[in-house]
Amino acid sequence: MSQLQTMVKGAVEGAIVDGIAAARGEVDAEQMAHTLPLPRFVTGLATAPQTLPRKGLGVAAQLVVPPGAWAVAHMPGGEQKLYTPGSYWIWGQPGAILVQWVDARRQQVPVGPVEGWSADKWRVRLWMLIDMAVSDPLLIAAHREPLAALMSAARAALLGYIEQHRHAALTGVEGTVGGMDAPARAVTERLRTDPALAGLEILNARLVERQGDERQIEAATAATVAASQIHEDLRVDAARHTAHLQGLESQAAISERTHSLRMAETAAMARERLLAQQAEVQQATLVARLDIVMAQIRAQTADITHDEQVWQAEQHRLQVAWENLQQYQGESHHTDQQIRLLGAQQDLARAEGETALALADRQGSQVLALAEMQQHLAEQRATQSRLVAERREEHERALLELSLRHDQMVTEQMQKLEQWRTERIDVRVQQQRQHDRQLAGIAGAAQIAAASAGVRTEVDQQTVTEAGLKMLQDLAE
Repeated sequence: MSQLQTMVKGAVEGAIVDGIAAARGEVDAEQMAHTLPLPRFVTGLATAPQTLPRKGLGVAAQLVVPPGAWAVAHMPGGEQKLYTPGSYWIWGQPGAILVQWVDARRQQVPVGPVEGWSADKWRVRLWMLIDMAVSDPLLIAAHREPLAALMSAARAALLGYIEQHRHAALTGVEGTVGGMDAPARAVTERLRTDPALAGLEILNARLVERQGDERQIEAATAATVAASQIHEDLRVDAARHTAHLQGLESQAAISERTHSLRMAETAAMARERLLAQQAEVQQATLVARLDIVMAQIRAQTADITHDEQVWQAEQHRLQVAWENLQQYQGESHHTDQQIRLLGAQQDLARAEGETALALADRQGSQVLALAEMQQHLAEQRATQSRLVAERREEHERALLELSLRHDQMVTEQMQKLEQWRTERIDVRVQQQRQHDRQLAGIAGAAQIAAASAGVRTEVDQQTVTEAGLKMLQDLAE
């Protein structure tokens, strides 16, 4: 009995010592390595479930998560907890605690070779590397073969891409389709949207090798050589045709030059006859343009006369406005006289009040009645005085506004009149100068026309006529 007590006492003391040491963080790393072996990922990304040993009389368990891994703990009640790298104490209800470690490191998965038939029925092989990492450890811990599912999905995506493109685009670049990056982008987009890869994050995909059908490559090379030969033959034929065309063009140029010389002789004879006719037409045109210039001068004179009439009408309107303003000032003076008459009436009413007060002194029996009457009269007089003062102020303001408006109107009208006079004087001076220039031009044109009609032996008639027409055009402009 004493031996049993000694064994129990030793076990309890050992458990207490271990618990205190673990609580203080004094657990030996070598001992922990023997009790918790390093993870071995049986599915490629997750380990098999392992029972976590309990300590401290079975009420606690210590969990150590190495760097580059997650720990998924399955608690006795069915609850799942996720732990990042570190050391943890798990306190909970009695029962087994199962732990799975999930690989948190970034991995590179090779896929290939993947062999398939292109859209134009040629065999193509592709090799690819996929960079991935775990995004949801709980889903990966429950997944049976996550890497196998990733490789199957990648192979299916590559086969689908091969079937949708031609051999030239898969082994190189056909126009804007193909290249090394196109298959990687297509596979990456398809894997990221694949629901079978839930819990995995596809970081990148790279195409590292591709191989096409040798028969297609040999056929393409032969076709390229044949196309080059055909292009060279076409270039030689084009050079021959160009030389022949140049010979024909030189013969055509000689023929055209001969024909041009003949046509030039004919045109020179026709030009001489046409110049003679043009001289007669230009003389008649000069006479007609002189008539047009005179008509324009008469029209401008009529416009000047019309402007003078408009100015006189404006002056008459300003005079009528001035007379109306004088009449309004007279009415304002009459209103002022009426205001003065009201003031005289007010003085008369004040005298009547004083007389009433004298009578009130004499008639002592009617003091109260007279006082009331006097108060009533005083209120009426005050009201009348206030009304008269208000009317006087209104009339004064109206007179002041009218005076200011009158002064402003007179000033504006005088400024407009002076400006209009200045503008009319400038217009008349410019028109007079223009008329003088036109008359001088007409006189010069007439002299030129007379010279062109009378002196044909000394000066060329066509040159003189063209000079006269140019001067008339400048004057008309």
